[in-house]
Amino acid sequence: MDPAVEVRLTELRGLHPGWGADRLRYRLSREGVEPLPSRAAIGRALVRLGLVRPGRPRRPRREYRRWERGRPMELWQLDVMGGVLLDDGGEVKAVTAIDDHSRFCLAVGLVERASSRPVCGVFARALAEFGAPESVLTDNGKVFTGRYASRPMEVLFDRICLVLQRHFLYRRHWPHVSSACPGVLRGASPHGSWNRAGCSVNCRCSTSRCRSG
Repeated sequence: MDPAVEVRLTELRGLHPGWGADRLRYRLSREGVEPLPSRAAIGRALVRLGLVRPGRPRRPRREYRRWERGRPMELWQLDVMGGVLLDDGGEVKAVTAIDDHSRFCLAVGLVERASSRPVCGVFARALAEFGAPESVLTDNGKVFTGRYASRPMEVLFDRICLVLQRHFLYRRHWPHVSSACPGVLRGASPHGSWNRAGCSVNCRCSTSRCRSG
């Protein structure tokens, strides 16, 4: 490598300590350096000039926080899934609840409108049948919380959750958890059909504990 190029590498690295061989090579190409050294040549030059340490170990992996709860009834996940087509041509929404640890499908209810009373009715029936979990996880929909409304308020679901230790909300604009029961998803697809009674006519849930059928 030309000594002038090594001098320029030293200057660029001093100005930008975070730049690696790829970025430095790109900058040299923008400056019209000919012949342009390869990425490997730049890497060797950085080591030779003492600008990087050879064989630098990677940072230790951070400990991951376990998301799944360690026992049943520690956390329920609730969600509202739209676009459920009925065998009579109508469309409703499915309110689902699962246990985070066991993935047991606790409740599946079909509602024409995802408003507070119908959704909370499905939740209340699950509480009456299985008891109250320690905490609940939902999205930030208006039916679940009034925290992000233009005028923050307490909704019906918030009042029901007063008996619980905690009501968790998804991180805003970051949906990463789904509580939809597999049987609901299949029932809403062409592989299954729904009727107005609120049950799946042809549920093909892969979980034997699914309560959707």
